[in-house]
Amino acid sequence: MAGTGKSASGNTILGQKHFVSRPSSTAVTTNCQNVQTEISGVDVNVIDTPDIFDDDMKSSVRDKHVKRCKQLYESGPFVFVLVMHVSRFTDGERDIMEKLEKAFGREVRGRTIILFTRGDDLQQAGMGLEDFLHSCQPDLKKILEKCGKRCVLFENHRSDSAQVEKLMDNVIRVTEEKQK
Repeated sequence: MAGTGKSASGNTILGQKHFVSRPSSTAVTTNCQNVQTEISGVDVNVIDTPDIFDDDMKSSVRDKHVKRCKQLYESGPFVFVLVMHVSRFTDGERDIMEKLEKAFGREVRGRTIILFTRGDDLQQAGMGLEDFLHSCQPDLKKILEKCGKRCVLFENHRSDSAQVEKLMDNVIRVTEEKQK
C-alpha cells in the first residue's frame, strides 16, 4: 500500500530518519531495507518494504521482496506492523490479511499490529481511536478482528515517544505470547 507512511513510520519508531520518506505520486521505497536499534531496552530490527502487494508488481519481484523480508526477520522474534492511512481505506486493502497470509503464512494473524498513520486527522475530526474503530467500514473491522484488534495510532510529524511506547507494548505482548 504505497503512500500509507511505512517509511515515515519506520523513522518515527527509530527516532531518526533512516528511510527515504517524501510525498510522491509514485512509490518511493523500491527495496526492503532494515535498521537495527534498541528501544526501551529491546533490540528491534525495523524493516521497511515497498508495496509488495501492488497489483502492478510482477510476481517474481514480489517473491524476491518476500524472500528478503523473511531473511531479515528469521533470526529472532518478530511481528508484522501493517501500516494503514487512518483517513483512507482502499479496495486494495480489503484483502490485505489474505495477501499477507499467502506470502508469509497463517501465523501472520497472530503477529500483526495495525499502525494507523495520520492520527491528527482523527483529532481534527474530534474523534479518538476507539470512536474510529467503532464506526469504521465493515471490511476494516474484519481486518482488525483477524489480527486480534491490535492497533495503534501514529502521527509521524511528531516525535512523541508515547506512541512508540504503545507500539512497543504491543510488540512485546505479541512476541511473549508467541514464545509461550
